[in-house]
Amino acid sequence: MSVKDILTTIVLVIIIFLIYYISYSERKKQEKKIKKMQDELKKGDKVITYSGLSGIIEKIEEDRIILKTYPDDVKMLVEKWAIAGLDDRSTE
Repeated sequence: MSVKDILTTIVLVIIIFLIYYISYSERKKQEKKIKKMQDELKKGDKVITYSGLSGIIEKIEEDRIILKTYPDDVKMLVEKWAIAGLDDRSTE
């Protein structure tokens, strides 16, 4: 192998490493943001789950919430990790 081939390989490895590092750090930042949102949930928040269920938080337990859905006020127990985000859409 020539010096040119070695340098090309090294540059390629560095570029691949940088792309991996940037994508990894962005993913970790997003996970921290979601975890913070899940930890700050409070009664009355309108939320949506990863499975697409939406409702209003009726009660918060240690690692679960009781979610009241619209329109029949059905209450269900949902794990906190399943909350994808706050839902600012109107239900009416």
